[in-house]
Amino acid sequence: MKPADRLILGHMPFVGISYQSGEMDEEYRKRFSDASEVERVLDAAMRMGVRRFAAATPDSSPLAPLHLKVLRYLVDDGHKIELVPCIGLPLRIGGLSVDDYRRWATYLAVEEETHPGVRRRILEDPVLNFREGWVRRLLASKPYGDEDFLGLTIDWALIESRLEPFLDLPIAYMEPGSETDFLAIAGRHDLIGELIDRMAERGFSRILLGVHHAGVTIPRLDEVLGGFDGYVTPLNSIGVMMFPTKGSAEDAVRRTKKGVYAIKPLAGGRVEPREAFNYVFGLGVEGCMFGAGSVKETEEDIRAAVEVINGLGHEVGARHG
Repeated sequence: MKPADRLILGHMPFVGISYQSGEMDEEYRKRFSDASEVERVLDAAMRMGVRRFAAATPDSSPLAPLHLKVLRYLVDDGHKIELVPCIGLPLRIGGLSVDDYRRWATYLAVEEETHPGVRRRILEDPVLNFREGWVRRLLASKPYGDEDFLGLTIDWALIESRLEPFLDLPIAYMEPGSETDFLAIAGRHDLIGELIDRMAERGFSRILLGVHHAGVTIPRLDEVLGGFDGYVTPLNSIGVMMFPTKGSAEDAVRRTKKGVYAIKPLAGGRVEPREAFNYVFGLGVEGCMFGAGSVKETEEDIRAAVEVINGLGHEVGARHG
């Protein structure tokens, strides 16, 4: 396998998300409202050997349809690329959508019992704090409880509509989003299993589960669930979005027999590329997904990643085949 085959170009910059500042978000939104700018960055990645590209469902953000349109154009033009679409899971309790802040309040309440430091980590995480009013709204939210967990459902009709745009595209993996963590903490492995089965019925048999709480979710799902290929989870040298602790996430990644793909290796631009890729590939991950907001950033990131992978040689990916 070539080094660049382990890389996936992420989609967040293309939909206007930088995890750095509102000004940077606006810059991305303006830049990538132009399809030719999206294509320039994708072309730069392909020239350097990257063939896998993350994508989002068209209903996830205003710019997601344009990004997907450019990817489809590349496929129709004969480029041998594969997509890794992230599918947000529409969770319901009593007919109402699961509230994101109550969901995170639940993580905090449950994980704090065994990892006391998780409160500070969640409240101070720079990516989470990119949400306006994060701390205030989180602390004002009531955690969900056992009765709520029993009433959890997934809006299957909405899942079907989110899968539809990808039915005729080349897919490397489907990635159910990090709502997986909530289903795991609620003990609703049955719903994850049903999701996997439904995706397989639609022709998506290769699945990576998105998790942001690797330290608790990966060991739990490894023990009780099969039928999927691995995990997509934040991994970076400064511990951003690695819950409940950086150490527990690292330990879970090292112990799992399934493939792991790192996301947020650059921690939203807070880690230099060489340090970022040295860290994630040093953990023995299968691959890495990263975002880049320009041709220059794309080339710098891929060059650093390839040099790191070549330097590590056979050690890279050895834990997961």
